[in-house]
Amino acid sequence: MADIAKAIQCQGTNLNNGFAEGPNKFVILTTPKHDVKKLQIGFEGPSQPETKLVTKANKNVDVTFTTPVGGNYKIHVMYDEHYVSGSPYNCKLVGDVKPSVDKIKVSGAVKEAKKDEENVILIDGKDVGISAFTAKMEGPSKADLAFNDNDDGTVSATFKPTEPGTYKLILKFTHFNLPGSPFSITVA
Repeated sequence: MADIAKAIQCQGTNLNNGFAEGPNKFVILTTPKHDVKKLQIGFEGPSQPETKLVTKANKNVDVTFTTPVGGNYKIHVMYDEHYVSGSPYNCKLVGDVKPSVDKIKVSGAVKEAKKDEENVILIDGKDVGISAFTAKMEGPSKADLAFNDNDDGTVSATFKPTEPGTYKLILKFTHFNLPGSPFSITVA
């Protein structure tokens, strides 16, 4: 059974760092031979996080956890009472979100963008472990944002406006604006 457990892997920045106020996320990557009901997750640390598990169609499991207290935690991920590959994980959760949000770097098409082209914004949260954001864009045309977690602490956001003009982009983590947000983007 230990070999079957070692075939399971976990991915995500928040296995190693994140924020007490969360949400913090990681993914458990299983294979078709695994019964996800045999997965066990436990935390050791200053408080017991609230945890939510969502099994996807491919049997991978999205894990979201939130705790009110920062500090050093151990995340134990087991399958049928055996540790999965890399577990337990040492995770440092920062307790004060606002100073950490201020360390996030936003670059790319945040001042100027091109009409009818894929414009890319890079959100770099690797120094602080943030990879989940909310976004809202307003402007002369609908410019849907698509997000891609680059699995290195950065997120790429792409948008393709169909009309020229000025667009307003608001990027937030919890209720805090990211540095520079709201952005005024001129589309030519």
